Amino acid sequence: MASGGGGSSADDLGLNPITQATATALPGRLDEAALAGREAEGFTVTEAKAPAVRVSQNACAPAGYILSGMVIGKPASTVVRQASGEDTVVSVVLAEYEAEQAQPAMDALATAVDECAGGFTATVDGEERGFGKVALELAPEGTDQAMGLRAVVERAGVKTPVKAVALRKGNTVAYVSAVPEGSVPKDFAVPAAVVDAQLAKLS
Repeated sequence: MASGGGGSSADDLGLNPITQATATALPGRLDEAALAGREAEGFTVTEAKAPAVRVSQNACAPAGYILSGMVIGKPASTVVRQASGEDTVVSVVLAEYEAEQAQPAMDALATAVDECAGGFTATVDGEERGFGKVALELAPEGTDQAMGLRAVVERAGVKTPVKAVALRKGNTVAYVSAVPEGSVPKDFAVPAAVVDAQLAKLS
């Protein structure tokens, strides 16, 4: 689990995300590391676009970004995928950072979860959402650094659990978030099939 940082804001750390217009996929290794087709068992992977996310409190921004399917900070390039299957929709965003920038993004996420456990609000593609019960969860192994988190998101009066993991391998971070479709099982989690497939491609 990443350690938290000080009281710096997202702006101070350069962690506010770049816009979708500039956060584009570049050809090369990052595309090769992205999931495709049916590489995650039980899921169909397609190309997608990152949403426009604005978080009401700077301190909570990293948590809001990953829970909404967005990157943290200003990576040099990104690719966005959506995996659908098993009554779950999963956003998988790969971000390639300049040297020494991936670790601060992970640290900022840890700090945000610690400081914003009581909740915060955000707009996602213009829709207001409330995020509550934000907490860390066990993270998968098999990479340089990993972090798991959960929250309950309220949209138009409906509350839904959201789970996410951040997986760092060197200067690359995979942000994986999952939302259930239909009824919510008690053991709802980020699908292991997606996480395992992405870890394999990062290795």
